[in-house]
This record gives sequence, structure tokens and C-alpha cells, in this order.
Amino acid sequence: MTLMLPNFPTKEIVEGKSRILVATLEPSQESAEKLRSKAAVFYNPIQVTNRDTAILAVKALYTKLNHSLKICEPMCGTGVRGVRLACEAEEVSNIVMGDLSPSAIQLARLNAGRNNVSDKIKLRLLDANLLLSLHGYPGGRFDYIDIDPYGSPVTFLDSATRSLSNNGLLALTATDMAPLCGVNPRACLRKYGGKPLHNEFCHETALRLLSAATIKHAAVHEAAASPVFSYYADHYIRAYFNLESGSRRVNERLSNIGYVKYCPRCLTRFTSSDCKTENCEICDGILIIGGPMWLGELSEPDFIEKMLEASKPSDLTESRATAIIKKVKNELGFPVSFYDVDKLCSLAKVKSIPTLEFIEKVEETGHRVTETHYHNRAIKTDATALELKKILGG
Repeated sequence: MTLMLPNFPTKEIVEGKSRILVATLEPSQESAEKLRSKAAVFYNPIQVTNRDTAILAVKALYTKLNHSLKICEPMCGTGVRGVRLACEAEEVSNIVMGDLSPSAIQLARLNAGRNNVSDKIKLRLLDANLLLSLHGYPGGRFDYIDIDPYGSPVTFLDSATRSLSNNGLLALTATDMAPLCGVNPRACLRKYGGKPLHNEFCHETALRLLSAATIKHAAVHEAAASPVFSYYADHYIRAYFNLESGSRRVNERLSNIGYVKYCPRCLTRFTSSDCKTENCEICDGILIIGGPMWLGELSEPDFIEKMLEASKPSDLTESRATAIIKKVKNELGFPVSFYDVDKLCSLAKVKSIPTLEFIEKVEETGHRVTETHYHNRAIKTDATALELKKILGG
């Protein structure tokens, strides 16, 4: 079959092991992000780390299921994610890619052919929810579904849950950080069913709000969702969830959804099963309450180890994605939230010190502490804000 070239200008880019045609952007004074949104088919080069983690997550899933994987990407755009999965994850046997844009389907078909993976890929010109719903029956479900929309993924959670096989993996990206980080709290309540926190660790609570929404949507279908790898980068959050059937497992997940109470005056924070308004026991300030949100681990150690193992024989060994995974691994086992070193120094009324120097000071007191992947001035520790203030000499 002869493939028609698109009626819009394109250029070739290389990502991973794939050569992909993307729409060419006309020179303009507008931001690159706005220009990309106006392109005939959307392609975001910033999301390469996102797609790198998808490769490693799919490889990790294969070691768990031990059979060839059936995958769905219902909003494929240029097809770069699906084509890369077909090229770089030999564990994948079948990929269904969909989009509502005829131009996107045309370009994705071209890119599949250019990379010699057309035999693995089936393309559908369909709405994402409709495409997923058409596979919500025994024998038609997917082992891995990747939802990477512009904005929130929550409108796809029900159809994705119905279309995922038992012990399958659901990957979600959310780019609507203003609602999730408390700039627009009403939008967060509408979309995610919880109140966000607008503070220094808002990107972690954003992941926890997304996790709680996913767990509650899955629970409706008697599916227990568990985050196995989650992170924040480049103004988006990304989370991978294992879904398994069973009402007892569902109840266990739901029991780990609660609230975070935070004092902006002395930086005290703690988790709670209730949302009752109260004053801080340390400074008597009024506590700000966020939630309901997931209070358990945001990643699973076994799954992270499988992702790291999968990276070793590949070109992703030294990638940014792998560096993030390693930092996320070090964050396991610590309390909910993290501390901003500069805010702590300001609280203690001392000059800011390097992050590693502060970590050494905390370790000297016998407390556990680690850097975080959220940013290079953040730490996770089992010490309280009051203890950290004293360590700084405040």
C-alpha cells in the first residue's frame, strides 16, 4: 500500500531508536508550546522523558506477566510513543493507536511504516473513550494503556479501567498543574474530588490527588489500583498504576486515602483520617487541609527495580528517566511530603546552605534523610519541621 504524504510541512526527528515525521512549526513570536498546539499534529519534545519511562515500565510489566503485551494509546498524535514501544520493547506484540484527527492518523501510519513496525500497529480514527470502551470485554482488553492528554486524564479513567486486563498497567499524565497545585482549587475539586495544597510540596500532593482519583474510579469497577511508579517533571505529573480485581484489595486501597494538614507558619505537616479544622500544636497557627488524597507509597520498590534492570542493556541506562527513577527509589519509606531547604533556613532565620551540607547535618542527628526528584533544594526526612529548625540553629 502506498502511503500518502501529509498536506502540511514536516521534518524528521530522531527519538530513541525511531525516526519520526513531525509537523514543521512556522517562525513566530509566540511561545514554542503555543506554536506546537497550533501544529497540524501535536508533538511535544519535552515529553521525551515521559516516553522513556513508558518504555521501561512496559518492559517491567512484561517480567511480571511473562507474556507478549497488548497495548493501547488512544491519543497517539504523531504516533511517536507507540512507534517507540514497537521498536524498543520487543515484549510488545500488538499496539492499538487512536486519534480523532485524520492528520494524526495519517502521520502515525507513515511513522509506523518508516520504522518497519506496521505489522504491530493498528490505527483507529476514533474518540479515545469510544476506542477504549470498544475493548472493554473479556478477550479484548489491554495489558497496558497510556493516557497522555493535554490537561487532565480523569475523563478517561472509567473507560480505561473497563478496558484494562487484570494485573494490567495504566499510565497517566496530567499537565493541569494549576488546579492540582492549588492555583485553581475549585477546578481540582471538580476534576479530582479533593482540595489541593498551594505550598512548597504541592507537586507531591498533586500526585497523591491524582492517585486518589484513580483509585476511587477503579473501585467503582471492583478494581484495586496501586501506584507502582510516580514522578513530577517539566510541569507535568506522571503515574503508573497496577490494577487487580478483588473487593478486599479495593477496600485496602480506599482505607489509605485521607488528608494532609499543614501549618504555613511553622511548616509542621502531618496526615489525618479526618478533615476537621484545628490549630497547630506547635505555634497555634491555623492548619490548612488538603485532600482527600492517597497517603500510601507513590511507587513500588519491586517495580522500580524491574524498571532499572530494564534500563541496563538499553540506551536509557544514563538517561534522565533513569536518574529520576533512582531518586524516586530513594524516597520510598519516608513520610508524606518533603521540605524546601530555603524555606527551612528562612524559618530558622539563618543563611541558606547547600542541600548536601544540610543532609549531612540531618544525618548527624540520626534521622533518615534523602534528596528528592522534585527539585534540587528539597529533602525527604523522618525529622519534623521543629527538629529541622533546631538542626539549623534556629
